[in-house]
Amino acid sequence: MVILAEKKSSKDDIRRYSKKILVSFQLGNFVNLLMSQMFSMQLAFFYQSIVGIAITLYLIAQVIYMLFNMFNDPLIGYFCDKSTRFVKKWGKRFPWILIGAIPYCFMVIVIYSAPKTAQVGQITVFLWFLLSQCLMDTFFSLYDINRYALFPDKFRHNKDRRIAGTITTYLETFGIMAGVIVPVLIIDTFGTELGYFYMSIIVASIALIAMIAMIPGIREDEIMIERRLSIEKDKKPEPFFSNMKSTLKDKNFMGVMIFFICYSGCMGLVMASLPFVVRDILQLSKIGELFVIFYIFAVIVTTPLWYKISFKIGIKRTNMIGGIILGSVMLLFLIIPLGGQGIPIAIIGFLAAGSVDGAIITMTWPLFSSVVDRATIDTGSRREGIYRGTWVFFSRVAIVIHSAIFWFVQIVFNYNPQGNNTIAQLLGLRIQVGVFPIIIMGIGVLFFSLFYKISQEEMEENTLKLKELKL
Repeated sequence: MVILAEKKSSKDDIRRYSKKILVSFQLGNFVNLLMSQMFSMQLAFFYQSIVGIAITLYLIAQVIYMLFNMFNDPLIGYFCDKSTRFVKKWGKRFPWILIGAIPYCFMVIVIYSAPKTAQVGQITVFLWFLLSQCLMDTFFSLYDINRYALFPDKFRHNKDRRIAGTITTYLETFGIMAGVIVPVLIIDTFGTELGYFYMSIIVASIALIAMIAMIPGIREDEIMIERRLSIEKDKKPEPFFSNMKSTLKDKNFMGVMIFFICYSGCMGLVMASLPFVVRDILQLSKIGELFVIFYIFAVIVTTPLWYKISFKIGIKRTNMIGGIILGSVMLLFLIIPLGGQGIPIAIIGFLAAGSVDGAIITMTWPLFSSVVDRATIDTGSRREGIYRGTWVFFSRVAIVIHSAIFWFVQIVFNYNPQGNNTIAQLLGLRIQVGVFPIIIMGIGVLFFSLFYKISQEEMEENTLKLKELKL
């Protein structure tokens, strides 16, 4: 679309994209949730119960992994923001997305090929666990930081962004479904000796197919390339640490980021705890983990409702309602009875959680985009990469949060991750999945309400200002 300098910008002037392109772009979220769900539910159980890593070494590995992210993610974001190597031919983000996406798909095989501690010892498994995660995260960051950075630059119309948010909810839900069903069925069929390895191969194959189908959505057309070349021509590189410092001074960004750190910590804790809850409290086989399907069903059914509600009450209130209720419903797992009597309460809990989780997932992209738009106007330059890099780093704090809670429960309550626990030991597991989530989400909602101040009207105005500024 040709932009006339003398014509005042309006919402109708902002370029729109087809739903096919939006779906193609958001297939990356399908892969992210496929991988995330598989790791959330199976990684802790695999390394603690099957491989046999000590809980203290497990926690140390996760802390080091988080510290690695302290530099890895923001640095990748910074250097990709700074790089102009491929812009003229391929665009700013497209090449980096592909360079990271393809190897990222296959790292899952490496992680789930770890030998047992009985064969090689604790230190070897510790190094395998740590190094394979760090390598996988490098590829993930290269792909995901640039894909996130591309979104607000490519999709500038608020309707496209909300449609993309709705599409994201469905694709992420299908990703969660695949991340639950595929591992459970394969491990239940082939057992723990071969099941985890076969699972990793199938998940890697599904992810690769989705990444290939994502290519049309992440391509940058000539208009985007020309706009980017114009911006890069006059752009002066800023020092890395001052760049990162400026993102941390952005209160709107901090409010959104802290909320989603807490959300990731809450859901990561619940999903990582699920295999232990199914085995030790509900006293079911591996197939019992498919209870998560009730959660997925609820997300699918309620997502259109949250999409409509967001237009009436705004994306901030929609997000806060989702966070408050999500943390609260986890209290049900504190009182869930042992054995079959606990199944109805588990179903109610997953249905309730899924009914409000759609509100949070749907608002993720609009919230991040609103922050980037505001920052672009304030600074006069596009720095989506450093914002996403900072976000991704701090999101890794969520891994340490739930790993630390695992450690706390096993040390304080003497909970045995390999089974055969007493009622007193199981109280620790109940507190882990029932009490800690509401504490974590409460912190997230509080900071989000205090720091995020972008109104719905300002969002609309900012999209027009960006067009006028040609940013």
